[in-house]
Amino acid sequence: MRFQRVDPDRDLDRLRRFLSDSDPDDYLLEEVAEWIHDGRLWVGVEASDWLAFGRLDDLGDREGWVSGFRVAAPRRGHGLGGQLLDHLLADAWSIGLTSLRAAIEVGNAASSRLFARFGFRPAMEVTLRCGRPQRAEATPLRKAAAATRLVGPVEWLPRLTGRADVLPGTEGGRFGRWRPALVERWAKEGKLYVAPGLAVAVQMDWWKSPRTLWVNPLQGEPATLVSAVAGLAHALEHEQWQAFLPSTEDARAQYDRLGLFRHPFWGDRVQIFERDERLEGSLGTPK
Repeated sequence: MRFQRVDPDRDLDRLRRFLSDSDPDDYLLEEVAEWIHDGRLWVGVEASDWLAFGRLDDLGDREGWVSGFRVAAPRRGHGLGGQLLDHLLADAWSIGLTSLRAAIEVGNAASSRLFARFGFRPAMEVTLRCGRPQRAEATPLRKAAAATRLVGPVEWLPRLTGRADVLPGTEGGRFGRWRPALVERWAKEGKLYVAPGLAVAVQMDWWKSPRTLWVNPLQGEPATLVSAVAGLAHALEHEQWQAFLPSTEDARAQYDRLGLFRHPFWGDRVQIFERDERLEGSLGTPK
């Protein structure tokens, strides 16, 4: 199998067909029109057939994200996933990336084994939950001033892991290491919303249909923050909101009580895997 870059001027329709043939309900069908312009999308080709697809996303600071990993259904279990992942790691090395992450649903044993074989290790578990908008019942979240600062890491995932669930459109990926400059950037971009004891960063129109607000919860007690975010989604005229949240049995039960529902495509437990070249040696073929 040889590898070639996806051509944004020529290959979008073919990429959509490949994804649809693999899974007619593939959530990537709604994302590839944006993804295809980032320049690091690869397909594995045999003769003229597309057999595998993956994306390498450069997050900056020598960190990257492996996503969209797909192998054509009839060819799964034949080693193509390993070939593709090996190629993506070599590509990462060629542009100077030293730390890579990937999100894999708990229960996807095949993908977990594959990534572990290539030096990826579980870093944290999260759950992707969605909520409905409703009128704010308490002090509403309001857009922060450009000079707003937060001392971090703060609450939720940043406090628990030292990582920030980096918003789509700002850093190009998720779960970068916490940096105060992130908050400064979100404030300047108008994506930081605050209220007394509460703070979130948001990305509007993450999904177009239903119109979805992506939320990065930064500060606040869960019940109060969930209510405030629902009010913000209502004020911004979104149909729903979603966020990666800490995942423990108790936390997921609390989200259920608060009316948060599971994402229609992702499982309720998602493992973030990470590979760090400083620990594993050179990126590429596993040792």
